[in-house]
Amino acid sequence: SSGINAEYGDSTPSIFFSLVLAIVLTMMEAGEADLKAHHPKIAGPIPYERLPRIAKMMLKYCGVEYDPAVHSPSMDQDDTPHWLTDEAQDHNMVHIYDLDGKITENFILMRSLGWITNMIPKTYEGAMRCEELETILFYLMNRMTWMINKVCYDPENEVSFDLTYGQNRFSRRLRLELPKVNAMIGAESNPPGPLLTGTKPCYADFLAYACLYDLKQFVPRCFAGINNKPVTMFFRAMEDLPELKEWFEGEGAEGEYIRPPRPSVTIRIGYFA
Repeated sequence: SSGINAEYGDSTPSIFFSLVLAIVLTMMEAGEADLKAHHPKIAGPIPYERLPRIAKMMLKYCGVEYDPAVHSPSMDQDDTPHWLTDEAQDHNMVHIYDLDGKITENFILMRSLGWITNMIPKTYEGAMRCEELETILFYLMNRMTWMINKVCYDPENEVSFDLTYGQNRFSRRLRLELPKVNAMIGAESNPPGPLLTGTKPCYADFLAYACLYDLKQFVPRCFAGINNKPVTMFFRAMEDLPELKEWFEGEGAEGEYIRPPRPSVTIRIGYFA
């Protein structure tokens, strides 16, 4: 360092380290901005039009006339499941495939709306069962999103979407995880019933329906066969709820709930891309 001082003057080290510090801070700020974009937060009351489709479905079941000032869910820390917190992300990388944060947003908002509409499981065992299923479905939805938008589609290099390739790749993963989903859904509830916690749905039933519906839209063949009877019966139980008859005849008649089985125009290059 004395040689450098002699050649460039005493102020050189401070200038050099100032430049390094500025670069490091710029990189940290960029990384923080990417993470915030990757794990979005919605502030203030949410208008009905901005709610996730699956939230509208649950409100329909509850017979709630939505008022943003009263019923608006949030993405505050208190409303976020622990396994979706920044701390869990740091340790488990649970958000690694959520390219634009939409899946994370749906999961947090549905948990929050569950508290507001009294649709949270009434027992600890029921709550743990729902959370375990949530984590698997979150993982599968993000893998599907990554497969569709990053592996099978590359607009920057003019690679068009290859649906068959994407279905074949994802099917291998889904067939490893779907037996776990069937086992959780098929396990006896208390009280006994066709849904996750009994005869009446909780918030997680709507979330599970949305995820499984979207996954089935992408790879329907994986849901065929007797081994998938629990999931098939779960679909039937949800679709037979009298409170949702109007929903399935109208707004819920078609279309994806969270993710379409094709590249999404909302996807942006994220922190983990």
